[in-house]
Amino acid sequence: MGSHERENEEHGGAHDRRLDDGAAMTHSTEHARPRRTQQERRAATVAKLVEATIAAIGEVGYQRATVQEICGRAELSVGAMFRQFDSRLDLVVRASEEIFARQLAGFGLLMDQLGTHENGISAALRYLREAQFSPTTHALREIYLAARSDAELRDRIAATGSNYYDAMVAEVERTEVLGQFPETIREPLFYLVLHLFSGQAIVRGVIPNPRVDEAVLTLIEDMLTVYSASLAKGEQQ
Repeated sequence: MGSHERENEEHGGAHDRRLDDGAAMTHSTEHARPRRTQQERRAATVAKLVEATIAAIGEVGYQRATVQEICGRAELSVGAMFRQFDSRLDLVVRASEEIFARQLAGFGLLMDQLGTHENGISAALRYLREAQFSPTTHALREIYLAARSDAELRDRIAATGSNYYDAMVAEVERTEVLGQFPETIREPLFYLVLHLFSGQAIVRGVIPNPRVDEAVLTLIEDMLTVYSASLAKGEQQ
C-alpha cells in the first residue's frame, strides 16, 4: 500500500471515529434530556395558541383573528388547535383570562414600587396611561368590543373581568395611593382615570398627539392635587 493510500485510510478512519463519537454524544444527550410528558407537551401547545391569540387580536382585531391566523402565528395546524380547544371562542376566553392575569400582575408590581417614588400618584397615573397603549391592552379592548354584541362571549368573560377590576381596586386600597381622598370616591376616581386613558389610547391609535396627551396628564395631576388640598382644608375648618 502506498503512502498516499495509507494517509487516505488513516484520514478516513479518523473521520469515521469522529462520526461515531458524535453519534454517541448525540445519543447520550438524548438520553440525558428527559422527554416531555404528554401533559407538558399539551401545556406548551396551549401556551403557543394563547400567545398567538393575544398577539393576533391586538394587531389585526378580533374579527380578523381567525383560527387560521392564530394557528399560523403559533406555527401549529388547525387540527392541533381543535385538539386543545373545542372552539375559537374557548381559545379567546382562555386568552382573555391570561390577559387579565398579566395585567393584574403588572399592576401589582407597580403598586409595590410606589413607595420608591417621590410622587406616588404621578407614577401610578403614568403607568396606567402607558399600559393602555400596550398590545395586550389593545387585545383586551377588542375582546370587550366584541362582547358587547356577543352574549356568549360576554357571559364567559364577565366574572373574570369583574374579579380583575375588583383586585385592582383592592391594590389601590392596599397601597393607599389615594389615601388622601375619602373612601367613597377612591374607587370612582380610579375608574375615571383608567377609562380616560383607555379612551385616549383608542383615539391616539389613529390620531397621535403626544403634546396634548402630556398636557392632559399634567392637568389630571394638578386637578387631583387641588382637590386633595381642598378636602384637607375642609376637614380643618
